Amino acid sequence: MATDFDRWLAAQFADTGPFTVFIVLVRIAGDDVVPLKSSYAHMIGAELSWRDMRGLLEGAGTPWDGAAFFVGLDRAGGPLSDEVAARKLKEVEADTRADALAFNRGLLVDRKGRQLSVEEVAR
Repeated sequence: MATDFDRWLAAQFADTGPFTVFIVLVRIAGDDVVPLKSSYAHMIGAELSWRDMRGLLEGAGTPWDGAAFFVGLDRAGGPLSDEVAARKLKEVEADTRADALAFNRGLLVDRKGRQLSVEEVAR
């Protein structure tokens, strides 16, 4: 059965072709979504299932509750260069640390690949 991640990846690849994906692992504790670790990868196809992606994320060596995925494209379309991707990853990290609502600009999923969203909570 396809997960929200699987459907997102297929739709994204159909829309843009190859792209760079920024990945942020998160801890979800009560009302807080806390970024833990991040990386990027160049997606050259849509064959990666959530099960396979989850296996890769387990290699991070950090307990996590969810993962966020953000798309990066160069000006001509396609994946970013490694130099540009590394700079952009720092921006994604800063954005998600500064405001958890930034996760809604990408795809945020739980460990089962189901889409989540972040909402403001009055404290």
